[in-house]
Parts: sequence; C-alpha cells; structure tokens
Amino acid sequence: MKIPDGWFIRDMIIFNELDDRGWAAKGYVMEIPDFRNASNSVKNELHNRLMLFLSMIRKPVNVQFQWSVDSDYRHELMLYDAMTEKFAENSWTYSTRKERFTRYWNKMLNRQLRREKLKIYLSTPIEAKVCLNMPENELERHYGNILETLSVFFTNQSNLLYSILGSSDVKVVPMGDNEHYLHYTEFLNPDHRLRLGYDPLTSFDRTLGIQENCWNSAINGNRHRNPSNDYSFFFDGYYHGVLVVSRWPQTTYPGIICHLTGLPILDYAITMDIWPQKIEDEIKTEEAAIERLSGDYHSEKKHSLLTALDKKHRKVNALAGGFTYPFKVLTVIRTWAQTKEELASKCSAIKSAVNLMNGAGYWESSIPTTSMNLFFMTWPGWTFGKYTRHGIYAENQYLADMLPVSATFTGHLEGAESIYDGGSFNLIGIRNFIGGTPQHAALFGMSGAGKSSFMVDLLSQTECFYDYTCIIEEGLSYGNYTRTLDTQPIVIHPDSDFTINYLDTSGLPLSSFHLATATALLVKMTGTCSDEKRNLRASQLMQYLDQLYTDTYGEWLKSHEDLLPEIIRRAICVRHFKENLLPPGSTVADAYVEMTERIEMNDGSTMEFLSSINDQQMTEFSKGNDTEKLIRDMAFTYFKADEYPTHSALQEMMIIAPFRQHDRDEVKQLATLISSWCAYGQYGKIFDGATNISLTGKMAHFELGSIPDEASDLKKMVGFLINSYTRNHIMTLPRNTKKRYVFEEAGRILDVEGGERLISECYAQMRKYGTWIVSIVQQYSKFKQTPIRPVIMGNSKQFFLMKQNDRSDLADISRDIDLSEVTQEQIMNYPSPENLPEDRRHSSFTYYHLDVRKPICGSGRNYCSSEMLACSGAGPEQNKCKAGHDAPAMDEKIKRTTANKKEDAA
Repeated sequence: MKIPDGWFIRDMIIFNELDDRGWAAKGYVMEIPDFRNASNSVKNELHNRLMLFLSMIRKPVNVQFQWSVDSDYRHELMLYDAMTEKFAENSWTYSTRKERFTRYWNKMLNRQLRREKLKIYLSTPIEAKVCLNMPENELERHYGNILETLSVFFTNQSNLLYSILGSSDVKVVPMGDNEHYLHYTEFLNPDHRLRLGYDPLTSFDRTLGIQENCWNSAINGNRHRNPSNDYSFFFDGYYHGVLVVSRWPQTTYPGIICHLTGLPILDYAITMDIWPQKIEDEIKTEEAAIERLSGDYHSEKKHSLLTALDKKHRKVNALAGGFTYPFKVLTVIRTWAQTKEELASKCSAIKSAVNLMNGAGYWESSIPTTSMNLFFMTWPGWTFGKYTRHGIYAENQYLADMLPVSATFTGHLEGAESIYDGGSFNLIGIRNFIGGTPQHAALFGMSGAGKSSFMVDLLSQTECFYDYTCIIEEGLSYGNYTRTLDTQPIVIHPDSDFTINYLDTSGLPLSSFHLATATALLVKMTGTCSDEKRNLRASQLMQYLDQLYTDTYGEWLKSHEDLLPEIIRRAICVRHFKENLLPPGSTVADAYVEMTERIEMNDGSTMEFLSSINDQQMTEFSKGNDTEKLIRDMAFTYFKADEYPTHSALQEMMIIAPFRQHDRDEVKQLATLISSWCAYGQYGKIFDGATNISLTGKMAHFELGSIPDEASDLKKMVGFLINSYTRNHIMTLPRNTKKRYVFEEAGRILDVEGGERLISECYAQMRKYGTWIVSIVQQYSKFKQTPIRPVIMGNSKQFFLMKQNDRSDLADISRDIDLSEVTQEQIMNYPSPENLPEDRRHSSFTYYHLDVRKPICGSGRNYCSSEMLACSGAGPEQNKCKAGHDAPAMDEKIKRTTANKKEDAA
C-alpha cells in the first residue's frame, strides 16, 4: 500500500495532488464532557445526536474518528501556576498552590495522569480536473478556485457538524494548519509528549509535505514474530501493536465503548474510518438474499430460513423507510510501549476490553506488512486507502454507540481556581465564578467524610481570587486557616465583650427588609407563643422600631444639619437610579450601592445629575410623604457605629412612651421580655450597644461553638444576627470584587422567624454583589424537612457530594439534580478516610455542576498534604488546636513550612 502524503493548505489537508487525483480533509477537535456518570436521559440524547449525525453523512464524504489518551495537562497546569505567581500574595495560599502544581506536574512527567482526546475528520475526493497545457498564471488561479471551493464545502459540512453535535456542553473547534501539523507530529512521533521544552511549530515548514515535516523515524516490521517477540512493528523508539474490531457486540447501549476507552493505561489510540454506503445498493443486496432464501424455504420448509427471511424483510423496510443507514467501518486499535513486556500487557488489556463488550470480536495480524498497512489507514484525515478488507458492515443505530466519543472528566480545568485528583488518574478543575457570575454551592456529607479538610483546601487554593471571606461555624474547624491570613476567629459566648448592634444598618439606607429582620429577632427574644399573638407582637414591635429610627434621626439631624442638602441630593439620585436605571424589582439598597460605586469612580453622568439638582427640587422632594421617609432612611448611611439606636433605647422607649393604641400592660410585658437581652441582662452586651466588631480586612470568621447547648436560643439568634450583619457589610463592598460566604449548618437559624427569608435573600441577591455562597450540610435528614432546602437546592449551581450513610437521603438529593444510579452507587461506596492507609488517605467527592445547558458530573479526590491536614484540624494532634490548645505551636509549624516552601519555589 502506498504511504499517504499531502500538504497543509488553507486550514485543510490536501492528499496527493490538487486535482481529480487527490483528496481533501479537515479536522475538528471535539471537547465533550464525561458522560460516564451522566443520567440515562443525557446519554440517550447524545446517542440520538450521534445517530442523526451518521444519517446525514452521504457519499462522497467520509468520516474518521481519532481517539487517543495521554498524560498532557501542560497548558492548564502552567496557567494555574501563572495565576499563583500573579495573584497569590499570602504565603499560605502561595505554598498551597505551589504544592498542588508541583505534585501534578511531577505526576504528568511520570505519566501517572490520564486524559482522553477526540478529533473528527471529514474528507472528500477532489473532483476538479486540471488541463496539462494551462498557462502558469491561469493554473495558479485555477488551483486557487479549487481551494476556495473546497473551503466553502468544508464550511457547509462544518455547519452541519455544529448544528448536530455542537452545543453548550459539546464544543466543536475547527482545526487550522497549525493544529493539523501538531496532530500529525504527535501521531508520527510518539515520544513527542516527552519533549517538554520543545515547540514543534518552530520546525513547521509549509512548503514541505506531511512526511517531510512530520515523519522522522523509519518503520520496521516484525518478521520474526513469536510469543517472546510479540509486536507488529517498531517505530520511533516504541514497539507497536495493532488490532482490528472484527465483530460488533450482539447488543449495544450508550456508554458501551467506555469498556475500551476507560482502560487505566496510556499510549493507545482508536481510529474509526467510516464510509457511507448507498442505500439502494444495500437494498438490492438484501432483496437478492431474500429471493435466494425464499427459494430455499419453499424447497426445504425450515423455520430458521423463515426467521432469516423475516430479518431481511425488516432490514429492507428500515432501509427503504429511512430509519437505517448503512456503513462500512474499519476500527483499528493501536497501542505502543517502550518494552515488549509492557506492550504485551497493554494488548492483553485491550483484547479483554473488546471481549467484554457483549461478544465483540477482534483480529490481530501476524504479518508485518498487514499491520503497517492498517497503520497507514489510521493516518489523520486519510480515508482513501485501498486496504479496506477488514472493514465491516454497520448501521447507524448501533454504530452510534460504538463511536469512540469518550472524554476524561476535567470539570472546569481551563482557568481553574482549584485543582483536585480525579477518580481515573485525571485532574479536575473547579471554578466558583464563571463568566463573572458566582456559582453558589452546597456540600453534603456524613460526619467523618472529610468536609472540613476539603473546604479548608478549597478556601486555601482560591483565597488569592477573593477580597473578602466570611465564615460562620461551630467547632472552630477553620481556626488554623483563619490564622494563616493573620486574622483571629471571633469567638462569641455569653460573657464576651463583642457587640453586634442589630439596629446598625452597616452604612446602608434603612430599609423595610432591615426592619423586618430586626423585628424577627425581637419576636424571637419574646419567647414562644401562639401564631396569632406572635403576629401581633411583630406588628407592634415594628411600629416601635420605626419610631425609634425616626426619633434617632431627628436627634442626629440637630447636630448634622450641614449634611442635609447632600443627603437630599443623594436621596433624589437614589430614586432616579431605582426608577430609571436599574431593572424592575431593584431595591433602594441596590440603587444606593450602584450610586456610591459610580461616585467613587467619578462617573460623569452621575456627577452631572447630582450637580444639576437645584434648591427647588430639593425643597419639593423633602416635603413629599414618601420622599421625606427616603431622606430619613438615607441619613443612616452617614451614621457612625455609636450613633445608631440601640436595644436598650428601644426597651426604654416601650416602657416610657407606649403608643396610645397599644395596651400599656401588654407593651410593658414585651419590654420586660426583651430586657434580658439588654447589656445588663443575662446575655451580656452581644445585642445591646454600639457594634465593636470590625469586618474590615479579607476575613471575618465567627465561631459559635463556645455558646453552651443550654443557650440554644442564643446560638440561633447570634447566627441569625451575624448573617444579617455580614450580609449588609458585603453589600457595601465594591461589586466588582469577589467575596465568599460559608454557611456551616445553615439550618440552625431557621428557628428564628425570618431566618428562611434571610438565607433566601442571600442566595437570591448576593449573586449580583459578586458573592459566592456555599452551604455545608451534615445532617441531611433534618435539613430536608426545613423550608430552606428548596432555596439552597434551587439556587445552587455546584454540588459537592461526599460519602453518605443513608441511601434514602442520597435518593432525595438525586431527585433534585438528576444524579444517575451509577453515581449514587459510587457515592455510597466512597471509602471513609480513616479506613484508608495513611499514604493513600483521601476524601472522595462527586463534583456536580449545572452547566449552561447540561450538567457535568464526575468523581474527585482530595489528597491533603501534612500541612493542609494541620491547617484543617484533621487528626489527633490537630484536634488539640481545634480546641484551642497548642494553637501557637501549630501556627508556627504552618508558617515555618509555608515560608520554607516559598523560599524553595523562589
């Protein structure tokens, strides 16, 4: 057989000559998600799309699928490391990311990673003729017209390919001359992947053909093949073996090809040459067979002949009705290794995988020329070789299942914020922001599944991309991590000196939402009662709150009258933004944040609008009923911490000046009930007084574990208060900065009336303030009964599912996010970290992301370094530090290690 040769021209491959003696091909890179863990509905949809694609192929177009597997993650790892050098200023973050990069880079060099790649080539014969006596200038123009015609042809074919296979979850990327050249270079030089410092494009000469550009080694067939010398040919320092699929499986299903593509080995490739057959010719062949079988049946009367006749009739009906499309397919599996022993092991694994596919068969040649001819038939884009005798008949229904459309699950590896090991020697990338939009998350796992170590690792790897982090937890799991950022946890307990004034708006305008939140807290302070009485209390308390803010504003204004014109101007501007610039449903707080950001940026239109407001407009605005209230609400953005109203002031006002329409004794009772939450009450000054907790800096970490179990109401209310206060603070930060919010057991604040609304607001609104929210749930059985469950499940885009011990809980989760049964079984069978050997200890998780249109899903593993284990508080030594013992020693250990690693990296 003649060895193919051609040229890379105008993003096409031209084989032989640019006339009716030649052929043209163009390749496309297929970037597809890993469908192994996809639901059956997703797999069936892919099957239907592939079947439709096959049915659209018509002569003279041929198709070639080129599937391969290697260990190449260079691009993504280099990008990850570049982001480390650019953004990681904190020593702990820097060392964490460097350790992760070094670990995976070494794995890649040692070929311990695995990554599948898929390319599709469309090819067609060139039909244009060239006259021998054509002048040179006309000949050049004629060749240009041929190339232009071919380019238009492939553009049309590309559109067909995009329309059928391309989607939000499957990317079809056309290959140009450089990509075609690189594919051939890798194909004809197996050791290319080992040359990390070599860029093949530096050797690309467009005036040379494929063989001169890319083929650098002789190929030697094995003429003395025997069990101890078992290989097909030797090429580029590798022994090669070649197999052909000689029989299709008896039955197929979507995903059956994964038996072959999912082998835990490297350096093997699957090439499938597909030649569409004419339906008319196939019908004629079948009708001739029917005629012959009919004669045999009439003479022999065998039932087996009648069965064969029925089968032939059904086939003709399917062909004639356009339900079946015939093909001839050559499937070649090639593997290579540096030793004969390794090659024999790989070939054995591949043969077993073929046999496992429901009775599929293979054929292996012992003749070197046959093996080399099959190898030439696998050259990228080349589907016009004459060695087609090993091609077998196929139909689009089952051929769609046998196409090597398989991929390695990599999550969001391109531009990943964090990287983890996969379950199949792959790497998984996680991005908490995609397209500038936060991907809210939920983490589920039983006790001991490794949730804390995973979250600390995730926070550590991604710290450099965030300007603010808020953690609210119980147990000090993040204590060591907080110290790596030169911050101390804020430990709340009844006798602490910390105060968070729930009447402090955190620099935002007073809003109905803030009043409702404060009222909900007050109602909880009054204790349990009937629903009717609770509603009455809420109504009364809100009236006193509103009056308290009005009185406080009036007193404050007496000493700040000079600020009133500015307050009015900004109130007018806020109303203008809310009514004219922001989308419907926006709040006053949204408008205020938008306005302040524009003022800080010295936005021309905003500054012009403010300066255009005259005295008459200000006077009219200040006299309106609604606008006068807006001025009051806006004034609170100018208040200092010690100028806001306090809980004691509210309690005192209710005793001294109850409203006439209220029952005095009832109001007095309410005042008495909330008095225990005053600074002199049993809960100290947590709720009463000026806020003395600073939320400036990059981290705010609140620890509630020191509140005793006997004070469960206090713990719930403190959690509610902190969530409300930090939410307001985040809203005041620039929206173009990234923030993150970690809810540990968010369900605990649901017992506070208004807690559901608070978390719902966080999930629904914090996205537009550039805040990524993650909720961590351990006791799912309790969580699924709470009203917050649909809020978290409905607003989350990312789900991290760790080991579960209750199958019904997992089934309940799966009903929301459509987890396949295979994935559910994997999660249930995840090993507990404590049961694994120390050198292989890890926590397993399933990463499920609701991508633009189709979800992506795959398994990952978190292998923690010893420093990360120390930071996350895993293990007996570290548990001392979680409890607060030996924390300075642990801090010193972490800092010393990170400093050493940073010096080594430098």
